[in-house]
Amino acid sequence: MMLLPAARGPLSAGVIAALLAVEAPAPPLTAVDDPERLVHDADFQLALWIALAADGFDGVAPERADAPEVLRWRSLLSERWSAALHELTTPVVRAAGGDTASPQRIGDHLIGLISGGHTGLHSFAQSRATAAQLRELAAVKALDPLDRMPAVAIAVHNTARLTTGPSAVGFHAASAAVSLLSERNPAHERSWAELLDACREHLSANPGRTQELLHAAAAAIVLEVRLGRHLLRCWTQAVPVLDPVRAVLIGAEQRARPTLSLTSESA
Repeated sequence: MMLLPAARGPLSAGVIAALLAVEAPAPPLTAVDDPERLVHDADFQLALWIALAADGFDGVAPERADAPEVLRWRSLLSERWSAALHELTTPVVRAAGGDTASPQRIGDHLIGLISGGHTGLHSFAQSRATAAQLRELAAVKALDPLDRMPAVAIAVHNTARLTTGPSAVGFHAASAAVSLLSERNPAHERSWAELLDACREHLSANPGRTQELLHAAAAAIVLEVRLGRHLLRCWTQAVPVLDPVRAVLIGAEQRARPTLSLTSESA
């Protein structure tokens, strides 16, 4: 069981309030935001993470994970993030030839996606990173402490949680391939070969889901690139990787706080 993290804004405060059965405003139904902004919105990503892990928190009654208000948060946040990811990955998939993808050529398409995923993060970590920077990298990969993680690090984990079936195979294949190209580790070569075979097997059984798999793989690449850029920017500019702790009140006091939009006004 995990401890509930501290809220980082009105959305994560709203999800926590729903889990704790504390009176709080309903999720806002306003205009759609820029998908790129959601990648770096710590409040949104933390809210989604809590909603997806609702049944695993210490001190929260198990039945609260399926309470109507919690389910509504989970549905709205998940749908919003899935839509944002599809918008972010569409040009990447198109550039890799994914518009005419076939199961037989899935390896070529995946390599096309991965070719744009190198940021220099792994080579920097291996050759230039200080001990403190390596500790920060380990903390980011482990999401610990969660309530101080950069939003893009949480976004990687949220995407993995939301990705299932053939899509999950594509997501993990792309993640393994990025490590392979960056680290030249024989263990990753075996992992890549195994995952590529799994991709082919899944698509042989489900040929109509090739696009779905490629978008999931592209999501892994898109987020890896943004996470790498964020870490390198922090390290080269001597900016802390971990965000400062911000106290956000849970419940009625948050009503005056600005809200982040989730869906269209017509919803």
